[in-house]
Amino acid sequence: MGWLRIAVGVAIVAAPGPVLRFSSREVETGASRLLLRTIGIRDLVLGMGTVRAARSGDRDAARTWITAGLVSDSLDTVTSLLSIPSIGVVEGLGAAAAALSFVGGDLTARVHES
Repeated sequence: MGWLRIAVGVAIVAAPGPVLRFSSREVETGASRLLLRTIGIRDLVLGMGTVRAARSGDRDAARTWITAGLVSDSLDTVTSLLSIPSIGVVEGLGAAAAALSFVGGDLTARVHES
């Protein structure tokens, strides 16, 4: 899960435009690119922390980083669903589905770290 987060984080930081094009409503602006890059940075940091903890053999630290990702992705899922009235059903459900896929990965990683 850590390496996946790193890859996603780097991709979003380096090229937020393709992600923005998934939305039929969002216009690519400097502010929208900045927002996506901050999300990418968050995933990059969570991924780096997870990988570092796993490589060190510190299971408690790895579990903490995985849990931080789980909380973040769970809140992203809820926020996406709550945003449907303002961003639309397709975008809200799409964002929720993307975040929920990471929740599944986080839960799987937690089981393996136990």
